[in-house]
Amino acid sequence: MPQFRYRFSSRAGRALLLTTALALASGAWTSRRDVARHEARPFETIVRLTSLGLERPTSDSVRVIVYSSGPARIGVDQLDLRPLTDTVRLSSLPMLALDVSQADVHVRLLSPGRMRLAGDVLGGRAVRFTATGRHVVILKGGVGADTITDP
Repeated sequence: MPQFRYRFSSRAGRALLLTTALALASGAWTSRRDVARHEARPFETIVRLTSLGLERPTSDSVRVIVYSSGPARIGVDQLDLRPLTDTVRLSSLPMLALDVSQADVHVRLLSPGRMRLAGDVLGGRAVRFTATGRHVVILKGGVGADTITDP
């Protein structure tokens, strides 16, 4: 009986050594730079505004501004996301992609009427949202949208 117990222990020891060696070998292929880059990149929350429209417009010209309360990125008309460092002024309501991982993003209509926005959220708690108003705030982390009543 003791012989069976020792044989089992030696098999378990070999299996442990083999799994340890495999774990070390697979970890050796990952460089420190790759690990640091992966850990440093925050989880992205992207909102794609796919349905944009105007309600009760009184003129043909449209003026919209987009700005954020902190670090954010914007993509206009299916272009790559670029940092939103200043207020973006638009003369139409194109499709927008917004990174709301770290800050709220404000979309404000300056011309008469109201905006109707609908979008899909990737990587956030919400899946889809809709909002109607002159000043729409897309909330940080992709939790939805809110409207601000302008005075």
